[in-house]
Amino acid sequence: MPVLNLDDTELYYEANGSGRPFLFNAATATWGEVWKFYQVEDFAKDYRVIIFDQRGTGRSKTRSKDFSTERLASDAAALLRYLDAKDAIILGHSNGGRVAQCLALNYPELVGRLILASSGAAAKDGPKGVPIAVCQDLVENGYEHSVREGGLRTGFTASYRERHRQEIESFMDVRGKGMPPLEIFLGHIVGRQAYDPGDSLSNIKVPTLVLVGGDEDHGARGGLTHLAAAKQLAAQIPGSKLVVLEDQGHYYYFSAHEELRRVINEFLAS
Repeated sequence: MPVLNLDDTELYYEANGSGRPFLFNAATATWGEVWKFYQVEDFAKDYRVIIFDQRGTGRSKTRSKDFSTERLASDAAALLRYLDAKDAIILGHSNGGRVAQCLALNYPELVGRLILASSGAAAKDGPKGVPIAVCQDLVENGYEHSVREGGLRTGFTASYRERHRQEIESFMDVRGKGMPPLEIFLGHIVGRQAYDPGDSLSNIKVPTLVLVGGDEDHGARGGLTHLAAAKQLAAQIPGSKLVVLEDQGHYYYFSAHEELRRVINEFLAS
């Protein structure tokens, strides 16, 4: 089993294909298995695709209680260095986008292109810690049910849920198998909410693609909506390109993988 041994964590990873490194960072407390539905096969033909399980998720064991964005970015940087993967394409989805931002800012020598897919952005005077709505949902509905229903609600449009129930069940089952214990999940949320790059995003100089689903603007639990965050990021990062995937929810890398592949390939070829 391929594992990078860090001081307090055994970081599980997989690398497929050859060519320029292409690292995928998943959402809050999500393991790398979700990229195997489509992205590994779609991009390993032309790139060296690297996926991994975030500390405490899936097969990555940890003794740490530090799940800050900076620490997650440090993990990703260590993995890239371990695999001698410089000038990499970095894709971060949701909170993985915060990690990707931090990676580009703190380890610019490792990053050649940046793709922020429904990435979070810091809201001025936004709440820190675990949002009240998340706490209430966990208390009322339990951990696994809360995460699953939240994913279904924000991840897919109503029409897609109606037409693709079996496919969504397969996706949610895989996503759920890598969930960490509740304590670690909450640690990831605390780390996510605390991250604020301030005005430093203007220092990102690599070509950047900002992606968001057109049906993601459902409101947010303690912060900006993904659509508002995408617009903010595109305004702050010099020369970045904003693409809105119409009629798509948060998990468009599953529901619209062919469109996503086309948009990314166009960006990488530009």
